[in-house]
Amino acid sequence: MRHAASTSINTDSVIGQTGSTTAGIYTKASCPGHYLCRIVESTMSLSHSLQATLRSVSLFPQWVVSSSTLHYTLGGLVTLLVALYIYLWPYREWRLPYRNLRGPEPHHWFWGSLQYIIKSPPVAPQIEWQKIYGPTFRYRLIAGLPRFITSDPVAISYILQHSDLFPKPEETRKALIDILGNGVLVAEGNDHRKQRKALNPSFSPAAIKGMVPIFFDKAEELREKLLSLIEDDSQEGEAASLSPPVEEDKVEGGRKIDVLKWLGKTTLDVIGIAGFNYDFKALSDPNNELATAYTKMFTAGMDITLLGILQFLFPFTRMVPSKRARRIKESTHVTERIGRRLVEDKKKAVLAAHAQGFEKGQDIGHDLLSILIKANMASDVKPEQRLTDDEVLAQITTFMLAGNETSSTALTWILYMLAQHPEFQVRLREEVKAVDDDRPSLETLSSLPLMDAVIRETLRLCAPAPTTNRRSSATAVIPLGTPVRGRDGTMMDSVTIYKNTTIFIPILAINVLEQIWGPDAETFNPDRFINPDPALTTKLNAVPGVWGNLMTFLGGTRNCIGYRFALAEIKTILFVLMRSFEFEELSSKPKIEKKASIVMRPRVIGEEKLGFQMPLMVKPLSG
Repeated sequence: MRHAASTSINTDSVIGQTGSTTAGIYTKASCPGHYLCRIVESTMSLSHSLQATLRSVSLFPQWVVSSSTLHYTLGGLVTLLVALYIYLWPYREWRLPYRNLRGPEPHHWFWGSLQYIIKSPPVAPQIEWQKIYGPTFRYRLIAGLPRFITSDPVAISYILQHSDLFPKPEETRKALIDILGNGVLVAEGNDHRKQRKALNPSFSPAAIKGMVPIFFDKAEELREKLLSLIEDDSQEGEAASLSPPVEEDKVEGGRKIDVLKWLGKTTLDVIGIAGFNYDFKALSDPNNELATAYTKMFTAGMDITLLGILQFLFPFTRMVPSKRARRIKESTHVTERIGRRLVEDKKKAVLAAHAQGFEKGQDIGHDLLSILIKANMASDVKPEQRLTDDEVLAQITTFMLAGNETSSTALTWILYMLAQHPEFQVRLREEVKAVDDDRPSLETLSSLPLMDAVIRETLRLCAPAPTTNRRSSATAVIPLGTPVRGRDGTMMDSVTIYKNTTIFIPILAINVLEQIWGPDAETFNPDRFINPDPALTTKLNAVPGVWGNLMTFLGGTRNCIGYRFALAEIKTILFVLMRSFEFEELSSKPKIEKKASIVMRPRVIGEEKLGFQMPLMVKPLSG
């Protein structure tokens, strides 16, 4: 997450001169200069000790053990360390155009606040800091690396509306390209605009409406699977959860089930059929080659390791081989091989059916890939607007991540919140049971006020993608809707940043900003959306999110293109589950923690080695 010295330089005086540049940020314990003095003292002591030791060994020539040789060598080392320190801390601090911003003191002189951030729940430190310093502040990561952060809606709106000025950082893009390819989630500039235009028909309201039967098919298959798991407690076949239930979690008529696992299989099946007319059959067959490859690839991509962090922050370290990179590469070979075959088969089928060419309005299939290929191959599309085969292939993997991992994670957190707050689960069940149709239209699903409120409130508090970041491509002045007090006491209503400044956008922190949501910002309360306070409505209108006045699906020109698909899928599956089951916390009360990399998923404390999971007590409804 200060002295150009030789042995003749008075290091104490240099530290005294430069230490003022970081006043108010470092305590003595966390200040690198404090440790640098000790390094210099230790180096000089080492020089004398090493000299005495070498002189006692007659094998070494006299010039090797001479005082001047050792002092020059170790003095050079000290000079290098001091020069590096000056660049990383005082010089970089002095050059910061936003150095007047306040922020927390680093937790460690070298690691900054990185270790604290990694050990904490996603965005929890940033939420804690914004309560102290306001929605715009700064902090430090490894080796004094500064980080500018804002959850100010005006600032975020400005950043998201100027996507060319604030693209994704190159290291972020590289990490995502390794997994997803250069798809719409990763592409920048003209490539992104071209891909977005080609994909828009795939995610239109009409296209999503045509996919609702697929959502119901798989939701009902999930219902039958959960019923079979509850009825059969023999543990034959695929286990209901990653760990067997303890004695107090054995309940007659119910079963401990890892809902994350089974929701993931459901959404994988959905995106396979709705995305490119490929049935993974994950709910019925756990051995699908493509499903296994995607699972391994996404799991590896979400692993957080020290080497992974260093390779993310410092690109030159990527030459070091890692287990994560090897697993991603192996999985990518499988996904590309099968993906290319799917694209080629689809193109051949299209050309065979329309040998004379076709127009955009012609029907060649309802899955996302068919709609994309229709838009891409239509005779009235200009050559420069067409996607290459590699770009089309990248969309498949992007569909898989955006349409599978995020949707299953969102549904998992929704069930967890309803288990934690059974009063809302009872009310939601009454609402969905009042619907006469077992397979209502998307319009009917979207008209259910409590369902919409529960989904909005959960996605506010448990956004599957908790953060994003951008990097300025030129010097910019970012306006602030909420002025913040600077270190010199003045109020700042804008912040100047230089080219290549990384901007951290804490989606979860924006979603719980007290200036908008009030003192209960971190409390689960879906009723806030049913009869909203007029003052809250006014404040919400300032949030630049594309849906629900939330940042969960981002906003601006880079908002989530598939948010309608995700919401329709979530509502359909939730509708079926609420009419069929009751979800409760386990009697053993396992402690659930949030862990994030690409998406934020749950993990049981004490069972970390088992991976991500969400065990709940699932009981079928009677009657």
